[in-house]
Amino acid sequence: MGILGAHISISGGINLAPERAFNLGCESIQIFTKNQRQWFSKELDEDTVRSFKENIKQFKIRKVVVHDSYLINLASRDPDLLEKSRIAFQEEAKRTHILGIPYLVFHPGTNPNIEEGIRLIAEGMNKTLDLVPEITLLLETTAGQGNAIGRTFEELRKIIDLVEKKERVGICFDTAHAFESGYDISSEDGYRKTFELLDSIIGLEKLKCFHLNDSKTPLGSNVDRHEHIGKGMIGLKGFELLVNDERFAEHPMILETPGAEEFYAENIQVLRGLIKAKK
Repeated sequence: MGILGAHISISGGINLAPERAFNLGCESIQIFTKNQRQWFSKELDEDTVRSFKENIKQFKIRKVVVHDSYLINLASRDPDLLEKSRIAFQEEAKRTHILGIPYLVFHPGTNPNIEEGIRLIAEGMNKTLDLVPEITLLLETTAGQGNAIGRTFEELRKIIDLVEKKERVGICFDTAHAFESGYDISSEDGYRKTFELLDSIIGLEKLKCFHLNDSKTPLGSNVDRHEHIGKGMIGLKGFELLVNDERFAEHPMILETPGAEEFYAENIQVLRGLIKAKK
């Protein structure tokens, strides 16, 4: 099984997130490092950082990842928005590093010209990796809604190819987004083929994290709508295959299901119920 968890609110302070996660039955968490609806925020103070790190240990959180602000678009054609996005992304990376978190997950970006977008994304990543040490940037698979880049493994591969520090780049596989982009993980055969394809195009060693979401919309819809585990178009089989896949036993598996913390415990119970006892 993977290391099950969820995206946890930082309301009241980042340092409170680990206890909140523990109370919901999480062993891994994803957080924003600031209000994700704002471009910038005050610097993290030393007491908060120290308290956060202590609470991660106290509440036995095994894996932590950060998600950047949804305002950021590293593929933007608007020069002002692009520059603002790059600066904000660099700040997100710095905050991730200060908190001692290894992974920063982000949506690649949107641009009607895919090749131009891919080049801009890689440029933004290169600048960030030059400025901030140690952390790994995780490109999230997208549903392909609108002009979103990252709907195919090939698009993600092209971005990675243009990044200089390739050892510090990985993938976050969002189950709903992948399904909505046409990768059928709902059946045993489709699941096997999806990860064989990912391995051949990107390499499974680049896959570092999962977002666990069922999909409200059909296979290949390119419409991004999350649903509770087992209640959407993917269904329980796809998640049963995933949580029992030994290749991903140490990967953080993060819920982003509707209703957030009100329903996370219930969704984690469903996932734990799918785990088969080892023979």
